[in-house]
Amino acid sequence: MLVVDDDPFIQQMAQALLERDGRRVSVAATGAAALARMAEPAPELVLLDLGLPDISGLEVLRHFRAASAWQQVRILVFTASHETENIVRAKQAGASGYVCKPVKPDTLADMVCDLLDQPSLTWVDDYTRAHRPI
Repeated sequence: MLVVDDDPFIQQMAQALLERDGRRVSVAATGAAALARMAEPAPELVLLDLGLPDISGLEVLRHFRAASAWQQVRILVFTASHETENIVRAKQAGASGYVCKPVKPDTLADMVCDLLDQPSLTWVDDYTRAHRPI
């Protein structure tokens, strides 16, 4: 798994959360560092922030999706941006889902597990509707 975020707290939280289930996690703090990872085998999932210091997270997402080896990678946009325009752009660029920070760690862990278990990619608003208490 790959966590792409420039905030050290988010990096540590996401890495600890994902590693507790025995997953291997690497971290990239910039868009350039994330794009450099494309030379390595594709991970099963990427947590991607949109607000990176050098390259837009949307641009990183587009690069990931343009590479054939990365087309099936589940990419969960995990960002502070609540703007509808960014949500729409992320979905159009091929994001598997979109979640706004802050989010409870256990909720994020559940979303990641559910996303990994799906035979096809699930959009987060589908997840939210499916898991809303009745």
